[in-house]
Amino acid sequence: MKHSLLLVAVVALVAFAAPAYSQHMYLDVDGDGVSTPADILTPASTQIDVYLVTAFDKDGTPAVCSSSSNLFTINSYEVIMRASGTLTYGSWTDLMSYATVLGNAQAGNDFYAGRGSGVISPPGTYHLGYVSISGVAPNTTVSIVSSTSAEPIALTAFGSACEGLDFDNTQKLGSDWFDVTGTFTSTPTTSTTWGHIKDLYR
Repeated sequence: MKHSLLLVAVVALVAFAAPAYSQHMYLDVDGDGVSTPADILTPASTQIDVYLVTAFDKDGTPAVCSSSSNLFTINSYEVIMRASGTLTYGSWTDLMSYATVLGNAQAGNDFYAGRGSGVISPPGTYHLGYVSISGVAPNTTVSIVSSTSAEPIALTAFGSACEGLDFDNTQKLGSDWFDVTGTFTSTPTTSTTWGHIKDLYR
């Protein structure tokens, strides 16, 4: 009996310690709602759209809440973008109709937007919103990052019924999930700026 109880305890600890690495946030600049190598920033680009898939990672692996049987619903979000070159950010347009502005901030090449107090939506793919842009210089890449000096206490994250690694009902990039996809200009500085970059956060 003691061995059985010990086994149950170990299994429980492993289950609660393992985060769920199965969400995907991506950027779109050509307006088709997906992220592909065709998403190329140019001086004529006018906005960057942000999408979040709460139920699957980039390769289609289903998300499973490791702390409970709760689903990856969404009722708030925060997103941080970073440009490697020069561009001018404009205003953020929220497409989730969330009531509370958690923040809008810029610092250097970083941009932050957050919205909350939203209606709880089921797991799925969501067009969170978009930021207007102008003045995109050659070799400017844009990536989704986990934190920024523009809003020091903010993280790229979303509120969810799944408790998450810290049991705070907040799924955070860099700890609860890792899959992000960015965009680049027609003359990228490297061949790796677009694509599946979750290893950068491990």
